[in-house]
Amino acid sequence: MPNTRVPAAGEAMPAAFLGRFSRRAALGAIASLPAVGSAAAANSATAPVDRFQAAVAELKAAAEALDPNIYNWTVSTNGDKYCGIMIAAFRTTTKYEGDGWYASPYEWGEVKQIFVRRAPEHDRNGERWFRIGPSATSNHKSVLMTEERFRVNYGPKVQA
Repeated sequence: MPNTRVPAAGEAMPAAFLGRFSRRAALGAIASLPAVGSAAAANSATAPVDRFQAAVAELKAAAEALDPNIYNWTVSTNGDKYCGIMIAAFRTTTKYEGDGWYASPYEWGEVKQIFVRRAPEHDRNGERWFRIGPSATSNHKSVLMTEERFRVNYGPKVQA
């Protein structure tokens, strides 16, 4: 192919150039187009999902850098929600600062405090347990709770 001229935009291909392709080669090229198209469609179908997952991962990392108390995430994309997507971060509300009175979201009559006492006799597999109840002196009406559940369900220590 010495000195073959490339046609300009809008210019017809020379007849000699078209003769170099066999009909079989042209049909093979046309037959392969649907396969290329379906591969591109498969890639484009997963691309939005991958982009969404990457964006959620970036959001989680940024939020956890701002608030180290985040302990659990819920990402829901069910179609029955009016907003279409719900992303929620749950966070711990307190940490154990020794035995004493802690703020409680639950009421014991008029009292919105709970007495928290370490219960080392109940520790298992490196997990700390606490006895939580309405009185500092009695185990009556108290419950045992793991540290993780305590940190999520109760407020900060109340200064006496």
